[in-house]
Amino acid sequence: MRFDANRCLTAAFQACRLAGTIHREHFRQDDLAVERKADTSPVTRADRESEAAIREVLRRATPELGVLGEEYGQEGDARDRWIVDPLDGTKNFVAGIPYCATLIGLEIDGALVLGICHAALLGPGPPARGSDPARQGETWWAVRGQGAFHGMGTEHATMRRRRPLRVREEGDLSRAFLSHGGLAHFQAAGLWPALGELAARAGRTRGFGDWWGHMLVAEGRCDAMIDPVVAYHDVAAVRVIVEEAGGVFRTRGAVPLGADFRDAAVSVSAALAGSLQDILGF
Repeated sequence: MRFDANRCLTAAFQACRLAGTIHREHFRQDDLAVERKADTSPVTRADRESEAAIREVLRRATPELGVLGEEYGQEGDARDRWIVDPLDGTKNFVAGIPYCATLIGLEIDGALVLGICHAALLGPGPPARGSDPARQGETWWAVRGQGAFHGMGTEHATMRRRRPLRVREEGDLSRAFLSHGGLAHFQAAGLWPALGELAARAGRTRGFGDWWGHMLVAEGRCDAMIDPVVAYHDVAAVRVIVEEAGGVFRTRGAVPLGADFRDAAVSVSAALAGSLQDILGF
């Protein structure tokens, strides 16, 4: 189908804005209830309410497109569809840590063409009472073939001073800064020995998990993000942003992304990709 990038970006930004309002409403509230899903991962009202709001916006703006969301599954077209993670980093959210984000990707004819990552709780300072929600939070976004960018808020009007994203081309592992996901997941995925070797050889390592590590790669602030286990909704938007910033996104065994994907993935600069492949095997 024909892909109207401006129309889709406008819809996705609006959806992120509403989700962000919901996140701010529930963040650090004493009465926030936490449930456990079948896979034991946590879920809250903020996750479910924000996905419902996102779906409503996208359904109205782009009725021809389906939606695959973390909380409510597949709706509508399964080839031309939005891929939604309403609150990536729920454990951070529950703990009162503001490093969580809404991720929205767009898949057209089976290919990812757009990605948005909106961190509603980040920014230059706490929002003033009554301030415009469109000016709150930080946003990273990309359209296939048009580059990747970072800006404040969720409207083009507030992003005129947007900053193009570009990975850092550091090819020497001994000087590289590597980010990684949860250590227990490396053990479960059989990647513990590889992580140990990377930690011994890399210039610096830190555990900036979830979407945040990938955005640090896209910004050129670190050189690789190693995620021992992710699902499609975790990385659909991320992949477009990282690749449009000049980076490389790989899955273990080159397994294609899709609704049933759940495995390891890395975001890395092209200069460092070979070194990581030698150690990780992908």
